[in-house]
Amino acid sequence: MPYCTTPMNIELYYEVSGPEDGEPLMLVHGLGAQMIAWYPGFVEMLEGAGFRVIRFDNRDVGLSSKLDHAPDYSLLDMAADVIHLMDHLGLSSAHIAGQSMGGMIAQQVALSFPARVRSLNIIYSAPDATFRLHDPAIEAVRSRRPSEDRDDRVRHYIEQERISGLEGFDEAWIQAFAESVIDRSYCPEGQARQSAAIAKASPRLEDLRKLSMPVAVLHGRSDPLLSFEGSIAMARFIDEAELCIFAGMKHQLPPRLWPDFTAIISRTAIRAGAKLIAPAHVR
Repeated sequence: MPYCTTPMNIELYYEVSGPEDGEPLMLVHGLGAQMIAWYPGFVEMLEGAGFRVIRFDNRDVGLSSKLDHAPDYSLLDMAADVIHLMDHLGLSSAHIAGQSMGGMIAQQVALSFPARVRSLNIIYSAPDATFRLHDPAIEAVRSRRPSEDRDDRVRHYIEQERISGLEGFDEAWIQAFAESVIDRSYCPEGQARQSAAIAKASPRLEDLRKLSMPVAVLHGRSDPLLSFEGSIAMARFIDEAELCIFAGMKHQLPPRLWPDFTAIISRTAIRAGAKLIAPAHVR
C-alpha cells in the first residue's frame, strides 16, 4: 500500500488517481474523516475535468499513523504533513481543496507555504473555531461514545452523518458506506486529538489578507456545524476570492452539487494558469 513517511516518522496513507499528466489536486478531509469520504463519484468528476487527484488519510485517522503516544500537535503540523506528501510525490506545487477541518489545514498550507499552492478551495470551513455552531441536541449525538459492538458503531456513524446531511444517497448505499468506514479504521481518540488541534489554533482572518493565489470559498446556507458567516468573512479578507453559498446545503457535498463544485474548483485552477479541458458537466 502507498505510504509517505514524514520526517517526524508519521506514515500517511494516500492514493493517486486520474490522468498522469493532469493538474495535481490535493484533497484534504475534515475532522475524523477518512479519505474514502471524498466520494468516488465526485472524485471521478474531478478526474474528468483533468485533475490528477491525491487523497490521503490525515494523521490519526484511517490507515495513517495513530499518535496516541505523541505530544499534542497543531494545524500547522497537519499542514506540514500535506507538504511532506507533496515532496514524496515530487510535486513542487499543487491545487488544494479542503473541507471543514481540511479547509482549515488548507488555509494553513497556503499561509505557511504559499509557493506550494497553485490555487485554494475552502469548503464549508472557517477561519477559526469561533464560527462553530452549538446545538445541544447535535452535540449530544456527536459526543456519544458507541459501545464496542460493530453494529452500534455503524449506527452511530450514520446518526452523525445524517446531521451533516446525507441528501442524495439511498439507504442501502448509506449502510454499506458506513460499514466500510468502520471496518477500515475506528479511532475516536484520534478525532479527539484533531479536535484539540482545531481548538488551540489562532484566528487567521487577518492573515488571509496575505494570500495571493486564486481562492474559492464554498459553504452551505443550512450548515448545522459551522456557520456560513465564517466563509463570508474569509471571502471578504481574501483578495478576489470567489464566494459561493448554496441554499439548502448542509455540512456535506451532496451529489446534486458535484458538477457545481467541480466547476468552481476547475475555474479556480484555470485562474492559476491550469490548462484544463472542461467536460460537459462543468459549467
